[in-house]
Amino acid sequence: MPDEHFDAVVIGAGLGGLTAAAYLARAGKRVLVLEHHSVPGGYAHEFKRAGFRFEVSLHAIDGVAPGGWSYPILDELDVLNKVDFRRLDPFYTAKFPDHQLDVHSDPLAYEAELIRNFPDEAAGIRSLIDSMTKVFTETRRFWIDGEEGVRPPLEQMPSRYPQMLKAMNQSWANFMDEHLTDPQARAVISTLWGYFGLPPSKLNAATFILPWVSYHYFGAFYPVGGSMAMSRALAVDITDHGGEIRYRQTVTDIEIRDGRADAVSTAKGLRVEAGIIVSNANAPDTLLEMIGREHLPADYSKGIEETAPSLSNLVVYLGLDTDLGADGWPHHEYYQVNTYDLEADHHDSVSGNFDKTSMVMTHYSHVDDVAPDGQSVLSLFSIAPWEHAEQWGTNGNVEDYSTNPAYIKAKELAGDALVARAEALLPGLRDKIVVKEIATPLTNLRYSLNRNGAIYGSEQSVDNMYVARLDRRTPIENVFLAGAWTFGGGQSAALLSGRTTARTVLAYLNGTADPDPAIPLVYDHSEVDTEVVPGMPGNTSTSGTLFSTPVTAIETGRSLTLNQVGHPLVLLFHTQDTASSAQSINESIRKHHPDPNVITVVNIVDLHAVPRMFRKIAERAMRSSFNEAAASLDSSFNPDECIVIVADWDGSITKAMGFENVDDVPGIAILDAKGDIAQTEQSADPATTLAFLTTILE
Repeated sequence: MPDEHFDAVVIGAGLGGLTAAAYLARAGKRVLVLEHHSVPGGYAHEFKRAGFRFEVSLHAIDGVAPGGWSYPILDELDVLNKVDFRRLDPFYTAKFPDHQLDVHSDPLAYEAELIRNFPDEAAGIRSLIDSMTKVFTETRRFWIDGEEGVRPPLEQMPSRYPQMLKAMNQSWANFMDEHLTDPQARAVISTLWGYFGLPPSKLNAATFILPWVSYHYFGAFYPVGGSMAMSRALAVDITDHGGEIRYRQTVTDIEIRDGRADAVSTAKGLRVEAGIIVSNANAPDTLLEMIGREHLPADYSKGIEETAPSLSNLVVYLGLDTDLGADGWPHHEYYQVNTYDLEADHHDSVSGNFDKTSMVMTHYSHVDDVAPDGQSVLSLFSIAPWEHAEQWGTNGNVEDYSTNPAYIKAKELAGDALVARAEALLPGLRDKIVVKEIATPLTNLRYSLNRNGAIYGSEQSVDNMYVARLDRRTPIENVFLAGAWTFGGGQSAALLSGRTTARTVLAYLNGTADPDPAIPLVYDHSEVDTEVVPGMPGNTSTSGTLFSTPVTAIETGRSLTLNQVGHPLVLLFHTQDTASSAQSINESIRKHHPDPNVITVVNIVDLHAVPRMFRKIAERAMRSSFNEAAASLDSSFNPDECIVIVADWDGSITKAMGFENVDDVPGIAILDAKGDIAQTEQSADPATTLAFLTTILE
């Protein structure tokens, strides 16, 4: 049978993939979704046993009301007309050793509840919630400004979005430091840390804040029919607009030819050609296995390998022969937390101490019809590590794990620890169990193929979120990513990732500007190299000071020791604002002295005003400048030798040369063949530079 061809192939029918496919299908693209499982949804999924319907993952989705993150997507894709969303209030109940709070959806009602419990922290509680709200507002503004094309230059972003940038560059614990001192109050307000997989000291502050505000101001909801109802609605939207979904088709290979993806192949031998590919599968497998390291920049592959996956989970699904509501259990979501030390709580989680970890008891019968009359569904959830008990009794051999006696023993012991704790709150619980299923990280791997059974993609630490995370664009120009590994964990985040990726894909296909340019193309996930040249003169003396420390060029990675080149150098110091002036000087020099072996021009870009989190964006801009300059060169010249761009991240090189305000006028330094400083000036006029070059070349 001849190969089929589609405009777009989407790998994986999780919420991110389904959302991307739906938007592409609505735009008139011929779309095929290939899914490993037999049903859509990924983690937005259900299973049934003996008349009980079990929700795989969703506890509550945020922002379904107008103004929330999820609302426009659910509205635009007609999900709101197909699915009934019930707002939860209280959102959840938190039980700590000395406190039990009903956490209201209304943020001010919750604020009042916190103040009743911690009156000495009243001012801090109010200021904390106010600051969190500002972070959310600025982030929404940042997003909308990007879509409307009115986002300011990088150096102006700190004044436009100060609270957003502050939150995105610190931990949740550090964010609380300015407001709260009582460790018990800090722990209680941080109850949802398990939704994100890291304790306050490691969790990116904005990653906690943004969904928190979205939940409380724009609604914590549960869809009737569970998260699977959303997945089914999106699947219907795809097929209604001409798309197709094929199940039990596990993609194993993305074929690359001349730097582009041509086709995908599956384990069953299906081969499909496509103009673009969107992968909602886990990013490490997509990039390192399906595409292959040989097609990717080495530092890009290294960054993927070195980024830790998030934690996984342990879930006990219980079908009960009793009506918990009638028995007096009024809670939808009940957190049992045994300590106010959330760092110790996290340690218990990664150590597999399930008799101590934070446990979430979710009573799904409270919000949905999931059990036969007079019966109930209850799930018990704890964060859990992949490595527990030698990888859950398998010693790393996960093939046929479900029949491995050691695995069965490990999961039963872990599950029993949670059941025992639940029974302490619900006496006689064991006697009422009709159905019990236990899911572990290996279960997640089996059904989602996420490495280590990760439930949030890669970990959501301070240094691994937002512009530091894998971008939806990849080094393969027609391959794009969606899902938790790029956008962060959670079902609303998955929806957002799908929408954002689809918009980027459509811009690519249509040759237009990306309407969501918030996250840059990242080739290097290692720490940005901030090495600068020490000992450089702080004046404009022409005495022979040597530039003895190598600098590294952006894009090429070329190492250049400035006093050892053996011919004159022109150093152009500038910012983004004066890049065009520097380019004019560069072009004038090249016109008169085209051979880089006679004169080398080095662009040193002062980036001290660029916030740390935007360094990746600055890198992308410099790479783009390199590629544009390379495209304009005569074919007889090697761009790697002719074009040298160096990032001065903290401005120390520029400052050491005595240049000020290079965002107004570029600085120019000429080094002679010995590496001595022969001339410095600040000017946008290339004439004097050319005249001096002529002098030292004679």
